[in-house]
Amino acid sequence: MNTNQLSPAPAGPPPHPASPAPQPVAQPGAAPLSPVLCARGLMKTYGSSSTTTRALDGVDLDIARADSLAVMGPSGCGKTTLLHILAGILTPTAGTVRHDGTDLATLGDRRRTRLRRNDFGFVFQDGQLLPELTALENVILPRMLGGTSRRAATAEAASWLDRLGLAGMHDRRPTQLSGGQAQRVAIARALTGRPSVVFADEPTGALDQATGQSVLQILVDSCRDSGAALVMVTHDAKVAAACRRTVAMRDGRIAQEFVRPAEQPAPAQPLAAQSAEVAR
Repeated sequence: MNTNQLSPAPAGPPPHPASPAPQPVAQPGAAPLSPVLCARGLMKTYGSSSTTTRALDGVDLDIARADSLAVMGPSGCGKTTLLHILAGILTPTAGTVRHDGTDLATLGDRRRTRLRRNDFGFVFQDGQLLPELTALENVILPRMLGGTSRRAATAEAASWLDRLGLAGMHDRRPTQLSGGQAQRVAIARALTGRPSVVFADEPTGALDQATGQSVLQILVDSCRDSGAALVMVTHDAKVAAACRRTVAMRDGRIAQEFVRPAEQPAPAQPLAAQSAEVAR
């Protein structure tokens, strides 16, 4: 995900009246969900006053802890711009994003960097692992940059790698891993430090269908079990269906929102057992 090469969305229709803010949806019998991210009236424009391109056009969104949200739509609809603004990588032209009540616009560059490093996790389409480092070193590096001791970071990283079915592979470099294994290393890296939100940009786009489905389920389950909110950008409806909520974007706006119906809880299955399907 290269934040310096965003493709502006096509100009949309004129701004529309603000709609009521969406509310988090709790499962029947569960306590109300409290949003960890709260976006209101997000606008993002590019260009001069005579040639303005509107990438976002009044987006309201709440995202709760341990919930999963897919943002889908065609290229140029504004979904990647939305993810970048929610993650504090881009600043909106208008509107606010609050993380646990703190307006991201009030944070200086250093504090925003610290927020992305310590409270947010990221999973990209190609994993973006450093090829000269082992799987374990790729996972511990961000933690050590944030001030965690090597010993503590190593213990945490090893635990996540084992949980994701990568026991015995800690010393392998990315070129010695399959696509699914490398992407699970990226998931472990995103989840170390117990982030409050994990952002995923087409996390299975570089994988075949079967491997991608297994990795996707591991990502969703791991975020839920660790208490992290998952915000995932995708153009694929089958990928979006793994999340509890889906918003469909068009011309910089949220055109539709879907919430999956409550389901009977599935029998507990260790993540390592799920990961066995991806060991190829």
